[in-house]
Amino acid sequence: MVNASLKYVDLIRQRTAKWANWFPEQQDIRVGSYGRFSAQTGKFEVEGNVYDPEFQKLLDATDGKMKLSDHLPVLDEEEKDFAVGSMGVRNKEFSPGSDVVEGIDKAKYKEDWQFLQDKRGAMLVMYKPRQEHFPKGKVFEALYKVPELKDKYIVPTVYKCRAYAIYLSHKTGEKISLALLPKSGEGNETQLDWWTNSKVEHLQVGTDKDYVFSPLFTCQRKIPLVRPLMRDSPTPDPEDAGFWMEVYPPWEPLDDDGEIDPVYDDDQEVCI
Repeated sequence: MVNASLKYVDLIRQRTAKWANWFPEQQDIRVGSYGRFSAQTGKFEVEGNVYDPEFQKLLDATDGKMKLSDHLPVLDEEEKDFAVGSMGVRNKEFSPGSDVVEGIDKAKYKEDWQFLQDKRGAMLVMYKPRQEHFPKGKVFEALYKVPELKDKYIVPTVYKCRAYAIYLSHKTGEKISLALLPKSGEGNETQLDWWTNSKVEHLQVGTDKDYVFSPLFTCQRKIPLVRPLMRDSPTPDPEDAGFWMEVYPPWEPLDDDGEIDPVYDDDQEVCI
């Protein structure tokens, strides 16, 4: 049985260097969320948010000046559609054959996705996403000083969208046609609905009139400061994001079904 969520998160990270949310209908990842990743499911397990009133008390105890309510996340303008597949997965010109749906000429997005035979593949589509992120300035510097964030992962950027599609393939070389259409009825131009010619497991789609989904995000953690060699030299203060680093998966390399690949010791003797 495939460990779908873990394999999907792992494949999308390999392709984008960012973290995927397998549960966008259930879990709203927000800027400022902190926690850890589950090594069993790949899910980001949120423990809190730096914009919570309770966290401000921790910040007051270390900084005393920074009020995060004065430095709220910034929401950027719409970007082009984000469509990415893992290695070997190809997006192609829309060609559903006889299954073509009425009103396809009004589609906001339409593409075919071709997956490999005998190999898991993943894809993510976000319709005109917007990046939400920490404002430039002193936020990272203030957060670095909070000891409770030691060994925690923090989310500085989230991709927000109104419509998404995610999929983990079945290793059958399948092709999936996807189209994002305006909902039928007058006055529904701002509301969207997905159409697909496939009824496959592990295909998830969602739409909303607002930017409520967060299928992709970045994560960072503190870089431990090294004491200076000279005893009298002061430890430097962190500057913006300069003392934060990218997060790496807390799981070992996976096989095609999302299970941990056996690791062999190179020094192990081989019996013939």
